[in-house]
Amino acid sequence: MDIPLSLIEQSLSNTLECEIRLAKCTKFKKNRIFRCWIADGPSYLPEVLLVKMARQTKHEPYDRERDCIGSSAWKLFNEWAALQFLGKINSDKMITPKFIAGDAIQGLIAFEYVSRARSFRDILRKSNAVERAHALLAHAQAMGRMHGSTYGRKNEWLSLRTSLGIHYQADTDSFDGILRTFRRFATFVGQPESIAVESELSELKEILSNAEPFSAFRHVDIAPQNYLLVNDGVKLVDFEYSSYGYFLLDAPLGPFPFPVRWKCNEVLAQEIESVYRKELFSGFRGALNDAIYYKGILIAWIYWLLRLGPIPQTRADMLKVSDELARRCRAVARLSREIEYLPHIGRTFEQVATAHKSH
Repeated sequence: MDIPLSLIEQSLSNTLECEIRLAKCTKFKKNRIFRCWIADGPSYLPEVLLVKMARQTKHEPYDRERDCIGSSAWKLFNEWAALQFLGKINSDKMITPKFIAGDAIQGLIAFEYVSRARSFRDILRKSNAVERAHALLAHAQAMGRMHGSTYGRKNEWLSLRTSLGIHYQADTDSFDGILRTFRRFATFVGQPESIAVESELSELKEILSNAEPFSAFRHVDIAPQNYLLVNDGVKLVDFEYSSYGYFLLDAPLGPFPFPVRWKCNEVLAQEIESVYRKELFSGFRGALNDAIYYKGILIAWIYWLLRLGPIPQTRADMLKVSDELARRCRAVARLSREIEYLPHIGRTFEQVATAHKSH
């Protein structure tokens, strides 16, 4: 894609209702993201901003009216509403780049360029243990702040989102998939179907689907490159899949890599959890109530265990499950016992871990 400097100037001028002139634009990482230097415009604009164009191809051009799940308009509007919403409610401590403008006709949004930022992907691959720990604690603080500050405010976000286009909730059937995966595990370890197990599975699906009492704003696309470490904390970027939902699926979850493969020891994991829960408490009072919080955590652990795998396809594969999967199974089983919740599901994962150990 050629650099659309004149298009960006015109779009910003129209949406901000004042003349904007750009000194230059350069491609920034992806062909549809541009770094733009302001030559002339109102004083409140940053010196440099990023302009992100909607995804489009020859076979699927951008169409603002086609905002079904996964379309370029759907992703653009999700990110647009997210930056506006989070910027508004976290204005004293921004956890996202500042939103500047959006143009639904041209299919672009403009927001603050975060300078001197380091991607978590680079930090986790190349930095030493002290730097990684600092980054993970800053990440926990940012996620706790996002989840806590947005708890109970879905209508505010939905008003912003639906002003751009109809909002369709993604992944409406993903929870059925994890239940099928659990039943495969149960078959492999010889656990017969029972009313008690089916009752727990129904409860699991109901809580995940309705997200209550754990409904807050979710980033959803929780890859390390979507977190940027800056001097005053972490900035979250790339909200194309964001929505309200079961927020603990985004949370930093324990000493094992739930859900992203970020390994840390148990001491650091406890520090991360403490920081996260303290920030979360600002809006979600159940954050410091162990009886509430750990039930929610257990459900999130079960979800990610069943979603990430690798899931065995045969009983022979089940006996050869990876050490990582076995550790996850033991973690779920132990937490289930400790809080006396979903015991039949917990025992199934205990059997998986035991089979792995004996093999």
